[in-house]
Amino acid sequence: MNTNKVCGEFPEFCYKAFKCKEHAEDFIQQGTFRMGCQLSYKAIEDKSRCDPTEDYGHTKEPGIVTVGWVSPNPAEKTIWTREQGLQEHHSELGNPIFCFCTCLPDVDPRHMSKIFGKYIVTINDPKQLTEDINDYFISDGRRFLIVGCKVVYNKGQKLEEKLGKNERLDMAYKQKPESFSPDCEFRIVAIKLGEPCKEECKFISKYFDEKFEPVEPMPDCNFIEVNLGRQLEYLSFVT
Repeated sequence: MNTNKVCGEFPEFCYKAFKCKEHAEDFIQQGTFRMGCQLSYKAIEDKSRCDPTEDYGHTKEPGIVTVGWVSPNPAEKTIWTREQGLQEHHSELGNPIFCFCTCLPDVDPRHMSKIFGKYIVTINDPKQLTEDINDYFISDGRRFLIVGCKVVYNKGQKLEEKLGKNERLDMAYKQKPESFSPDCEFRIVAIKLGEPCKEECKFISKYFDEKFEPVEPMPDCNFIEVNLGRQLEYLSFVT
């Protein structure tokens, strides 16, 4: 089908780990799985995976900054100059974003099993899976931009080069703090087109108390189901 091409970068293969064997089997045999709303990862119950910084990018890039020099004499005016320095940028997308999170080949298998689950599936053609997800949404009449991306672990850090506007915007869904780097994450991202993220999702903190314990149910848009309805030949259990 592929009336809309997918975009991004794709590894030769990657891994998807499940805590439940039945879910791993459904993924292989039926092409059934969930894509989680990116905002939900800000409040996921598993504290080892919870990332309060999800859904926005944060970079420090080389650029021109305004510098003020205050004279020792309070009667004199402040001197303002423009100099080379670091510009701090925050970026976010207003669209709903859903992620299918996997691990790249260089992940430590022990870390992957501990954090994500012991039932591990090899995705031998990540681009084909991305195209199949794209076709599924098209056939279902839903409009998504589907992107494959390797997560970068430099949130809030100094970059050597200035990013373009689109590159900076991409950081909203592909950037995480360095502390998550052992995950070696590759994401298939579905960006919903034509509508903004729901208001109740934007203020996710209201669903939790000061100890970050849930006080009311999360909105029902915290994931979307994908059911390709067939066995996926490019998937196999890690033996």
